[in-house]
Formats: sequence, structure tokens, C-alpha cells
Amino acid sequence: MENIQFKNADQIINMGGPWIGELTIDGIKIDDNIIIDNYVEKKDFYYFIKYFEISKKQKDSFFSVLRINKNNMSHQISKEKFEKIFIKKIENDTLYYCKGFHGQLPIYNIQIEFV
Repeated sequence: MENIQFKNADQIINMGGPWIGELTIDGIKIDDNIIIDNYVEKKDFYYFIKYFEISKKQKDSFFSVLRINKNNMSHQISKEKFEKIFIKKIENDTLYYCKGFHGQLPIYNIQIEFV
């Protein structure tokens, strides 16, 4: 089992989150600005949410899905961008998600592509 940790945690919306941090797995830094409390683990991959702050205006910022290969820790980002997202599950490159920061909202699904 890999050791997943977050460093330098900070909230991005001053209303109790969501919280982002620097993701490390087994002491290896993977990336910054990763949502702390929402990820999915599959046999060969982890799926996290990455925050992109384009400007200080919240409407300019967005989220994408980060896929990490467990075998070599390489990672890819999704082509899809989201205003808000909570991952419920991922099956056969279909992302099931909520348009918010918690899993108590209606669930949507899309085919997801990584670059």
C-alpha cells in the first residue's frame, strides 16, 4: 500500500474548502494544488482532482482529473475541465461525478480523455 500524503494544505474558497495541497506518494512529490479529500483508487491508477488557478477571479479557475500510474508514478491530466467536481467513481474511462465539492449531489457521467 502506497503512503499518500499532502503537504502545505490550504483552502481555495474561504468557506471551509475545498482544501488543496502538495501530493506525495511514498515520499515522491507528484504535483501541487491537488484536492485533499477526494480521490479514487483502481488496480493500476489513482485519480485525483487538480486545481488550476488562472487568476484571482474564481470564475477563471478550473479543475481537471489527474491520473497517476501506480507502477511508475507517471501522471496525466484530463482534457476535460470542470467548474466544480467531486469524483464518485471511474469505470472504463467513464467518469461519474458531482458538480460540486461533495458527493451528495446528482451524479453525471462522461467519457474522459487524458493527455
